[in-house]
Amino acid sequence: MSLLSEQKLTPFQENELQWLRKQVDRFQEDKYRTSENNNNVDRDLFVAREELRTFVSNLRQAGKKI
Repeated sequence: MSLLSEQKLTPFQENELQWLRKQVDRFQEDKYRTSENNNNVDRDLFVAREELRTFVSNLRQAGKKI
């Protein structure tokens, strides 16, 4: 396998990355749209950010370019 092909994301990885980013965006919007402190939204945003961070970290460790 060439170095270039190892760096590209697979279609599944691209879709997963896009979905995780949308989740973070959605929860950020929910958090800042409401003026009251909502622990559920805070928790959901934290989890979404951690999932995205872990996914990206694992891809980078595998040599993928993001």
